[in-house]
Amino acid sequence: MKKTILFCAVFAFIFTSCVKNSSEYKALQAQNDSLALAATKANVELDQIMELLNDVEDNFRNIQLAENYLTTQSTGQGELKPSVRNRIQSEMQFVTETLDKNRKQIADLEAKLRKSNLNSSHLSQTLAGLRKELEEKTDALVILQEELAKRDRQIADLTDNVTQLSDNVKVLSAESSARQEIIDRQQAELNTAYYCFGTSKELKDNKIVVSGQLGANFNRDYFIRIDDVNTQNVIRLYAKKGKLISKHPSGSYAFALDASGQAELRILDTRNFWSLTKYLVIEVKI
Repeated sequence: MKKTILFCAVFAFIFTSCVKNSSEYKALQAQNDSLALAATKANVELDQIMELLNDVEDNFRNIQLAENYLTTQSTGQGELKPSVRNRIQSEMQFVTETLDKNRKQIADLEAKLRKSNLNSSHLSQTLAGLRKELEEKTDALVILQEELAKRDRQIADLTDNVTQLSDNVKVLSAESSARQEIIDRQQAELNTAYYCFGTSKELKDNKIVVSGQLGANFNRDYFIRIDDVNTQNVIRLYAKKGKLISKHPSGSYAFALDASGQAELRILDTRNFWSLTKYLVIEVKI
């Protein structure tokens, strides 16, 4: 009995050593390390973006407090007292400078999001909302400036600064729209993939498989386009059996049979499955 236990232990040790030294194990380990590094980088990028977002939102809250005071004074009657006039000028300058700061920070946020590996429609929508709020606050400030100037011409000297800020915001809005179009186009490209399936002969005839490997000059017209990989988790093969030719991480997919007994590929982890290639090749047996 002891000999049997000892034999099993030695066998398990040798088997484990062989697995760990295999090329497949090392490739998977390298891939896991790469994914862990990418996740750490993404977390750092997200922390930086969230810190900037919080700063911009705090600035907008402070602007609102100043706006409330300016709105109250703009609807008042009679000549402004010197102390009130001084505070109005101070509040106007604060709002103008803070809006300009937010304009620069929003541009910085857009640049960081564009350069990062983050794929977040929520962040993009948040930035779009901040750009809209910036435009609305600037327009409101111009109107307040005009109303206050009616009460006291000494406040009118701030008009040039406010008008310049308004022009800057309009330029930012145009630039942001153009950048958003580029981001949307790049995001669509990242979510696009292609797949094909066929018998061994069909794949060879289209130069997709050469000597058991993916060919370099394959017929791209043979592939079917997937516009958004996040929405397609099942690929029906219309055959009895399927086998992957292209390389995809194990555990991210599984072959199964549908209700009619036909084979289908089920993608279990979309992001991981398409991480190595955007071209999926499946050999089927009719």
